[in-house]
Amino acid sequence: MRNGILLIDKPARMSSAAVVARVKRMLGAQRVGHAGTLDPDATGLLILLINGATRVASYAADGSKVYSGEMRLGVRTSTDDISGVVLETSDQIPDWSAVLEAVKGQSGSIKQVPPSVSAIKVDGKRAYRMHRQGQEFELVARDVEVLRFEATPSSDRATFGYVVECSPGTYIRSLARDIGTTLGCGGTVLSIRREASGYFDVRDAVTLEQVSWEQVRDWSELIPSVPRLALPDSVVESLYNGMNVGLHRAWDVWSASGGQSPSGLVVFHRHGAPASLGILRIEPDRGFTFEINIKPLS
Repeated sequence: MRNGILLIDKPARMSSAAVVARVKRMLGAQRVGHAGTLDPDATGLLILLINGATRVASYAADGSKVYSGEMRLGVRTSTDDISGVVLETSDQIPDWSAVLEAVKGQSGSIKQVPPSVSAIKVDGKRAYRMHRQGQEFELVARDVEVLRFEATPSSDRATFGYVVECSPGTYIRSLARDIGTTLGCGGTVLSIRREASGYFDVRDAVTLEQVSWEQVRDWSELIPSVPRLALPDSVVESLYNGMNVGLHRAWDVWSASGGQSPSGLVVFHRHGAPASLGILRIEPDRGFTFEINIKPLS
């Protein structure tokens, strides 16, 4: 076993938690987590963190996301997607120019209220659980960034395709809902597919049937712009066994290799072995401190 990441093309009608549980069983891994939940009905890229790589979850959540699919006007549901209870319908569908104006209004820096069935916590409880239990609650609008919102008409006037590139924490279901609210006819999501997340594309992902240790990638791919530092065995062991001494010795190797940076991160690995072992932070006038220490598994 080892620490790493696995790119999965999640199928529909399966929760992200169920994917995590299945992959953990298939690999016999100690720990598996994911970076960014996908709705059960959504498909596409799900980044799984295997064993010690769960400690770099915050890095996996960085970077913009790209989604594609279809939205439908004239329908408002309890979940802001087509799987929810239909609350209202309308056959008064505006013309395409009005739809494009509404799309433009959901582009750029906007404030967005998450769907009531989101994983946002309210007083320590997940919103979707409170929704299922019929509890009353209110979610606060959040600042999000919609970097690109392409809308494509279809033969069905009430349905249109979309491609959205957005910041982490942006909800596609909320975009559909708010477009429908702006147009006065209601709106909901028909389908969602995550095409990309940060540096990763769904075209590089594997299906659940293809999961194996051979498909597990080094976790440092999450942060490819961070420099890497190869350390001799003796320095790696001193990092693990005598942290302060090891940090000084690692800094000597970094300096001798010509590494220069007033501050920032450095991924280290054992000389001759590609597997990343942890992240060091450069402190001005202090050298290295530990950011994340991920020991290899036996």
